Amino acid sequence: MRKVIFMLIISIVIFCQFTLAGDRADILQLVLDSAGFSRADLGYQPKGYWSRFPLDIPYRLTSFDDLFAEPLKLYDYSKTMAAAVEKYMDSTFLDTSSLALYYLTYSLGVDRKLGGFRNYSPNLMKITDSAHPISEAIDSLLAYEQIDSIFSPYDQSVLDRMDPRSSTLQESEILQLGILHDREKAVEEARRLDSALSVNSRLIIGKFILNLADIIKWRNLALRNCSPEKMQRIYDINDLAITQSDGNVYYPEIDDIAKQIDYASLHYAALKAAAITQETADSLKHYYGLEKFEDFEIPTAYGDIIFCTDSGKPAYCGNGRNILAAVNFDGNTEYNRSCGVTKNFYNPVSIHIDLGGDDKYIAPDSMSDQGSGILGIGILYDASGNDTYIGKNHAQGSGLLGVGILFDMEGNDKYKAELSGQGCGYFGIGLCFDVAGIDSFYIYGSGQGYGGVGGGIGVLADYSGDDFYEGEPSPEVFDLSDYHSEMKINGNSVQGVGSGRRGDITDGHSWAGGMGAIIDLSGNDHYLSGNWSLGCGYWFATGIAYDGTGDDIYESCYFTQGSGAHFCNGILIDEGGNDKHELYETAGAALGFGWDYTNAFLINIGGNDSYLAKMISIGCAEIRSNAFLIDIGGDDTYRLKENALGLGAVDFQKYYAKPSPLVTYYSDSKSIGGFIDIGGKDKYYSFTDSTETIHPTAADNKFWYIPARADSTFGHNNYGIGVDIETGLIPELERWK
Repeated sequence: MRKVIFMLIISIVIFCQFTLAGDRADILQLVLDSAGFSRADLGYQPKGYWSRFPLDIPYRLTSFDDLFAEPLKLYDYSKTMAAAVEKYMDSTFLDTSSLALYYLTYSLGVDRKLGGFRNYSPNLMKITDSAHPISEAIDSLLAYEQIDSIFSPYDQSVLDRMDPRSSTLQESEILQLGILHDREKAVEEARRLDSALSVNSRLIIGKFILNLADIIKWRNLALRNCSPEKMQRIYDINDLAITQSDGNVYYPEIDDIAKQIDYASLHYAALKAAAITQETADSLKHYYGLEKFEDFEIPTAYGDIIFCTDSGKPAYCGNGRNILAAVNFDGNTEYNRSCGVTKNFYNPVSIHIDLGGDDKYIAPDSMSDQGSGILGIGILYDASGNDTYIGKNHAQGSGLLGVGILFDMEGNDKYKAELSGQGCGYFGIGLCFDVAGIDSFYIYGSGQGYGGVGGGIGVLADYSGDDFYEGEPSPEVFDLSDYHSEMKINGNSVQGVGSGRRGDITDGHSWAGGMGAIIDLSGNDHYLSGNWSLGCGYWFATGIAYDGTGDDIYESCYFTQGSGAHFCNGILIDEGGNDKHELYETAGAALGFGWDYTNAFLINIGGNDSYLAKMISIGCAEIRSNAFLIDIGGDDTYRLKENALGLGAVDFQKYYAKPSPLVTYYSDSKSIGGFIDIGGKDKYYSFTDSTETIHPTAADNKFWYIPARADSTFGHNNYGIGVDIETGLIPELERWK
C-alpha cells in the first residue's frame, strides 16, 4: 500500500510539472524527461557488434539511416514533400510556368532517390532551323541511331547479341518493334508535318522531337554497362508485388542490373522528359481543336512518333508497334493500347500527351500501361477532361529500374489498377499526380504511393477535391489475404507504404525498401484499405501519408495509419478538419504503432477527431520501437477495446532487462510508446462487444504510465507514457507555422 501511495504521489508531482509549465511548454520534452530520456534517445543507430541484427541491407535510400536515427525529422521530411505539391500544383504556378512537372519529378522523385541534382534547369535543347524545325529534329534523331552506343539498329549481329529470342526473331518482327524502319519515310513525314502545321506548332513539335533524341542519349548512357540479355528479361517480371516482402522469389538479374545503372544519367533523362512534356503540352493546348491534318506516323528505331487529330484511325493505334511519342490534338478518345510506357528494350522512352477531352485509357491484356517506365522513362500527360484510367500491373505512374509518371491536370477522374500502380517504384521512381477534381483511385495492392524493393520511390499526390482512395480489402475480390487478420483481410501495401525484401527468412538476399507517400492537400477525403497502409513501413523503408485540410475518414484494419514492422519508419500526418480514424476486423497495430525497431507516428493537428481500435494501437510500442500518437487541438474521442494495450503503452520482454545469451541489442536499446493530446475537452472509452465504459487509465487532463510505475515490468529503458493537457506545444511542429 505504501508503494502504491508513493507512486501516486510521483505521478501527481509529474503532472503538476506539466500543468505549471505554461502554454509554451515543450510537452514532448516533459514526456521524455519523465522517462529520463532526451530527444537523442529516440531512433536507432545500429552497431557493428550487434550480432543477428540485419546490418548489411543494400539499396537503402540516402534518407533512411538518418530518419531511422532521428525520427522526429520524419515530420520535416514529409512537410517538404507536401510543400512541393502545394507550390508546384497550385493553379497560379501552373498558369505561369511550364516547369511544374519538372520540379515535381525532382522534388518528389529524383531528390528522394538520388543526390547530386539541384533542379536549376532541365537544360533543354533549342531548335536552330525555324523554317523546318521538325525535319531538323528528325535528322538529329536518325543521326543518333547510327552511333547509338547501346545498339545499331542496322546490324543484325548486334541484334543477335542483344535479344535472347534472336534465334527465332524474324525480319517482320524486327520491323514490328521498329528496330529497322524506313528512314526515307521518316524524313518525308517530317517534311510533310513541317508543311501541314502552323509556324508555332511546328516549332513546338520540332523542339519536342529534338529533346527526345537527347533524352534517349542520356537514358542509353545510363545503361551502358548493363547486359542486354538480362535487361530484356526484366520486362517479363510482373510479380514483384506478391513475391518480395517475404523473399519468396529471388531475381538475380534485377540485382545485377541495379548495380550497373548510371542513375545520374537516367534521372537526368527523366527530368528532361518531364520538362519537355509539360512545355509541349502547355504550348500546344492553345491549338487544341484548331490544327486539322491527316495523322502523321514517323518511324524511328525507338518507336513511332505519332500526331493526330482523329484518334479513331488505325494508324494512331500504332498497330502494336513501339511508340516513342504521341500527341493527340483531338478530344474524347478511347485508347486501347499502351500510352506512355516503355514496352521493351528497344523502346527506351515513351511519352503520350493528350490535350483535351473526356478520355478513356484501357490497358490491353496484362501489359504495363499509362505512365510506366521499365528500364527507361514513360510519361502520360493529360491536359484536361473527365478521364478514366483502367490499368493492370505497372500502371498509372510506375517505375521498375526506370521512371514512370502519370500527370492529370484537371477533371473528375477515375483510376483503377490491379498491382504496382498509381505511384509505385521498384528500384526506380513511380509518380502519379492529379491536380484538380473529385477523383477516385482503386487498386488491389502495392500502389497509391508505394516505395518497393531496391529503394523504390512511389508517390501519389492530389492537390484538391473530395477524393476517394481504396485498396481492395476483400480477398474474395482479389486474394492478398494476410495472416494478421486470419486471412479475412487483404494486405494491400497502399496509401503511403515503403516495403523491402525480407530475405533473412529465406535466401539471405535482403533488399531495403524505399519511400512511399500519398499526399492530399485539401478536400473531404475518404481512405479505405486493409492491412499495411496509410503511412506504414516494413524492412528498411519509410511510409508517409499526408493530408492537409478537410474532414477526412480513414478506414483500415491492421498495420496501418502511422505504423510499421521490422526496422522502418511510418508516419501519418493530418493537419486540419474533423477526422475519423477507425479500424475494423482485427483492428490493431495502428494509430501510432511500432513493432521491432520501428519509428511510428500519427500526428493530427486541429479538429474534433475520433479514434477507434481493438488492440495494440494509439501510441503503442512493441519490441523496442518508438511509437507516438500526437493530437493537438479539438475535442477528441478515443475508443480502445477493454484490456487492450494502447494510449501510451509498451510491451515487456525479459531480454529488455537482461541480455539473452545470443542477442544483446534488445537490452542495449531504448523504447517508448507515447500518447500526447494537447487542448480540447477529450473523452476516453473502453469497450467490449456490447458495452462502453469510461477508460480506467486515460482521461482528460491526466498523466499516466502503461505499465504503471508500481508494475514489476516498469523501466528497463522501456516506457509507455500518456498525457492529456490543456496547453503546451511540440517545437518540431511549431516551427512550420
